[in-house]
Amino acid sequence: MSRTGFAPRWGTRAVLAGLAALTAAVLMALTLAPQATAAFTTAKCAGPDITGRGASFARDAHTVFNFNFKNNFCIGTPGFGAIDVVYEAQGSGAGRTAMKDRALAPRFGMTDEAPSPAEVAQMNAGTTGDPAADANTADNALVHVVPGAVGAVAPLVNFPDDCDVNLLPTAAKTAAQDRDNDTVDDDVIRVRFTKAQFEAIWAKDAAADTWTEVFPELVPDAECAEPIIRVVRFDESGTSFAFKDYLDTINGARGWLTDFGSAGTGGTRRWPGSTFGARADCAGSPNGPGSEVDTTDQLTSGCSNGNGALVSKLISTDGSVGYSDISTARNASPSLAVTPEANDNDTYWTQIPNGSNTFAEPTADPFGFRTDGLKGSNCQATTFTDVPDDTFGDWSVTSGVNSPAGYGICSFTYGLLFDDNADAWGNSPAEESKARTVKDYWENALSAGAQGQLFGNDYAPLPPAIQTLAQTGVAQIDWNKGTGGGGNNPPPGGNNPPPGGNNPPPGGNNPPSNVFSVPRTTISSKTGRATVSIKLPGAGKLELVGTAKQGKKKIKVGRVVLTANKAGTFKLTLKPSKAAKKILTNKGKLKVTIKLTFTPNGGKAKSSTRTVTLKLKKQGRG
Repeated sequence: MSRTGFAPRWGTRAVLAGLAALTAAVLMALTLAPQATAAFTTAKCAGPDITGRGASFARDAHTVFNFNFKNNFCIGTPGFGAIDVVYEAQGSGAGRTAMKDRALAPRFGMTDEAPSPAEVAQMNAGTTGDPAADANTADNALVHVVPGAVGAVAPLVNFPDDCDVNLLPTAAKTAAQDRDNDTVDDDVIRVRFTKAQFEAIWAKDAAADTWTEVFPELVPDAECAEPIIRVVRFDESGTSFAFKDYLDTINGARGWLTDFGSAGTGGTRRWPGSTFGARADCAGSPNGPGSEVDTTDQLTSGCSNGNGALVSKLISTDGSVGYSDISTARNASPSLAVTPEANDNDTYWTQIPNGSNTFAEPTADPFGFRTDGLKGSNCQATTFTDVPDDTFGDWSVTSGVNSPAGYGICSFTYGLLFDDNADAWGNSPAEESKARTVKDYWENALSAGAQGQLFGNDYAPLPPAIQTLAQTGVAQIDWNKGTGGGGNNPPPGGNNPPPGGNNPPPGGNNPPSNVFSVPRTTISSKTGRATVSIKLPGAGKLELVGTAKQGKKKIKVGRVVLTANKAGTFKLTLKPSKAAKKILTNKGKLKVTIKLTFTPNGGKAKSSTRTVTLKLKKQGRG
């Protein structure tokens, strides 16, 4: 877990000037500082153009990364300004798929929904199916999950046309605000929802179908009696996942992250009380969430991937609510930017309550909705929970929602990078040079220069501890490690030990690897047990400890220890204790935290945690 402090909210001009000065300072310092070199035969910034693919949430962050890469990071090299890193913003689902399918062109992926351990196993195996059935182990590799930036997911509102917003109670609206600081009378009053109201709307509760049901104060105005239309992402989306993660903190019994967020059930494309299938209004498109805008399920989407399609659909749908990253919301449509007169001042992003139940702005601007104000996500005070120890850990449980300070829906956007591209795509000169560009580009993305510019594109920089963790992960990336190349070589120059008796014997000083993966977890509803497959790099001790919560009490579910004599895949079966079995018998399921620790012989222990749900089918009575 890490916590960062939020800067004092000075005047807009002062903050902008300070940020500009800070950015200039770090750019100058970075220009003078020596860059780390990896053991590639291709020199720094001498690789070819590459493609990345994934989260639309990350699109404008890559504008920053590319600018810094071309104008700062590669300065003084033959590749200065010449390399193009093309980022295809096709959605988080596309980013994760890009790392599972070795036939695709991208050499890194992006996602806002960190992959589950099962998905990491698919990426490592190079398959979109069961890793245990992988027919080609020659392309197996290890993927790093690397935080790259922080962003805010903002609730969007298209308030019903001609509905009198002044009828709302004081607690349910913001003060009148000049939208673009000009001489035109375009004051905006924004609706605000309590947590309970917000979750009920998105769940399509019967008592939250219309604007007048949520706010009875609007009943006197007949123009307000409109259904609330939910506008969602067409594609599998990390933005949707972060949004549902917030809703889950309001009502965990709804199944926001299980029934409506898990892989294999439509993922984040499914929503409560909605249909899923062919869309008559999306000619030629595959099945999608919701229906056309009507009263069938009051849920719809644009007919293409990305937050931009969602924003455009919301703009054209009266009485709707939606969500988007701030950068896309600001830029995707004029009616969410600087021409409010064209849409009667009723379309905007709004505030939500954070973990302290305080309404907070998604933007870093103290004025919130002013489009001429300071850009940036209000995420610098966010507490991120369940942060793993490294980039091989389980980031799928990490969360930045409902934080007690700052804004309530903040999320990392993650890069998906292989530890050694030679393993994934083969040991060829062409692949080696592509891998060099991947490493260079991501060292650049995590540098002070690039991170310092993220506010200008409506993101926030990584918290310092997370930035260091991410940089450590990218530093491990190298080429053809399995045949003696890569990170085991010392950097050229003064760090080599002097000749003589102080040199260690060849090969004897490298610690044994402690990096393991979890290809598969199987749950038996007949016995209530979980069987975990763990792939080990060598001999050592493996320990599995399962714990669960019962109210405020922590109970021990079970412990298994295995001694491995060699590398390979081993299975550990977690058998529920008496206390756990009792809960399973009564409730049918139990959420369990599993901690895996591998200590290689003669090496350092490494741990990884993941969450599974044990299930026990009730036996019929004879």
